[in-house]
Amino acid sequence: MASKPKRRKTEELDETEAILLGDDLKQIKNILLDFKEIKKVDALESKVKDCPRIGVTLMTVLWKCSLQNFDDQPQWLQILYDVLRILTNIYGTIPSLCSELAEPPGNFANIAVRLLESGPKVPMEVKCEVFRLVCNVATDQRCMELITENTHLVDRIAMAIDHEVIEVAKVALRAANFLTVNKNGIKKYRTSSLTEAYNSGVKLVAIEKLLAICRSIRSSEKEVVE
Repeated sequence: MASKPKRRKTEELDETEAILLGDDLKQIKNILLDFKEIKKVDALESKVKDCPRIGVTLMTVLWKCSLQNFDDQPQWLQILYDVLRILTNIYGTIPSLCSELAEPPGNFANIAVRLLESGPKVPMEVKCEVFRLVCNVATDQRCMELITENTHLVDRIAMAIDHEVIEVAKVALRAANFLTVNKNGIKKYRTSSLTEAYNSGVKLVAIEKLLAICRSIRSSEKEVVE
């Protein structure tokens, strides 16, 4: 179960954060639309500079979205999708920001699991965006460790490799490849073998390779700690 993000005092929030963490859905949508319309890197960097906690704030919104009943409030589903796309863009464009997700409570992986385990109430295109976000966040060493340490998330990625929807399987396979990088940023395994196994139709082999990779990463991390 995803742990609740830390609540910050109202006086510590800037205007954008206050709106995003509030309950006015119209204002929230307007803020998200503003971010979605940003196409240039320098414009995004400037926007993030003006709101340095935007990533963490949006992660809190993501957690809030995961608690909603989309049948009763369908507008939250669009907010969920928009937040995922914005986060994917931010962390893909400015990778240095990913490290903030590893700060306590570091619950990104748990939120991802919650969304991936939501069943049919969360559409496949939204779940694909979760995998894309995992790919971008995994470029940070500590975030990658948080992901591989979360056996539920690793299992979800492995299961998705065998998904009947090709787009889901492909993006899950891409996420699996991102998780094969060690602490020094060097691929510890010949990850093309994952793709080769998948393309040849031997999906179970690809799944087993992913699970073995993550087990090895977790094992090596324990050895370093000890």
